[in-house]
Amino acid sequence: MLRMRKYVLMVMVTILVVSVFTGCTSKTDATGDTASTEKEVLKIGFMNTNLSNEYQVAMLEAARESATELGIELIEYDGQGDASKQITQMEQLIAQQVDAIVMAPYDKDATAPAVIKAKEANIPLIIVNSTVINMDEATAFVGSDDTISGSMAMEKMAEEIEYKGDIMMIRGPIGNSAEVGRTKGITKTLEKYPDIQIVVDEPADWDRQKAMRLVENKIQSGLDLAGIVAQNDEMALGALLAVSASGKLDTIKIIGIDAIPDALTAVENGEMIATVFQDAKAQASTALEVAVKAANGKDVESKYMVQFKLVTQENISDFK
Repeated sequence: MLRMRKYVLMVMVTILVVSVFTGCTSKTDATGDTASTEKEVLKIGFMNTNLSNEYQVAMLEAARESATELGIELIEYDGQGDASKQITQMEQLIAQQVDAIVMAPYDKDATAPAVIKAKEANIPLIIVNSTVINMDEATAFVGSDDTISGSMAMEKMAEEIEYKGDIMMIRGPIGNSAEVGRTKGITKTLEKYPDIQIVVDEPADWDRQKAMRLVENKIQSGLDLAGIVAQNDEMALGALLAVSASGKLDTIKIIGIDAIPDALTAVENGEMIATVFQDAKAQASTALEVAVKAANGKDVESKYMVQFKLVTQENISDFK
């Protein structure tokens, strides 16, 4: 009888030990699949384009929240608006033997070598927010179709200025995929409205201060504008500062893209006619979830698209 009790006790201990080391919990992620939480903590690199940009900061904050929920270690890098720096950072992440990498590329052409480096190292790479020319070399893309955001912004501007007048377009960094897509959407939409002319078409690199100085110079030169279409909210807010200082806020309409908090406030106050909501949280969290799946050897889709939404005074309460 004593031997039987000892045998039963040994079996129970064995079952308990096996359960501890093989047990896992499951959760449903934003990609619609049930994923297992592995016993080993995954290391995921997260590369932003430039953390002086408020939208990129929002993405990073969302990524941190998601990393906590997923139980992973997030290794953060700021590209500081420099494609060559992003290539170096990719090399550093590879040297750290991370399990997967999420990258928001600064330039679609110049950042392409970073994609090759990740592929050669056999590390899953999720491109988020903007694209590169060699997207087929990456594991997946999470983001939005920037041509749609450009078209949405231009359609709203055309309506506000009654389909006639001279306007200014402020671009992001030339060659950035968002700049390329948004420019395409804006110019394609303008083909329908021959009485609207772009009389100024210059970049301000997603930067609020650069946009402010650019608009100040154009207004001081005597340019008569009906509207300003900025390809992101940072630049729209810079334009707003310059237009407000000139006393022309009632005559020059301003629109941006991204729906960052300051822009939402400007829309609510009637200082900007609208912005286009780009979901930083959805992009960042989905990118991390896809990265975890890929790191665990699971199949992932090639694209995960997040939709844009127009934000005006009428629906501002849905976004604040």
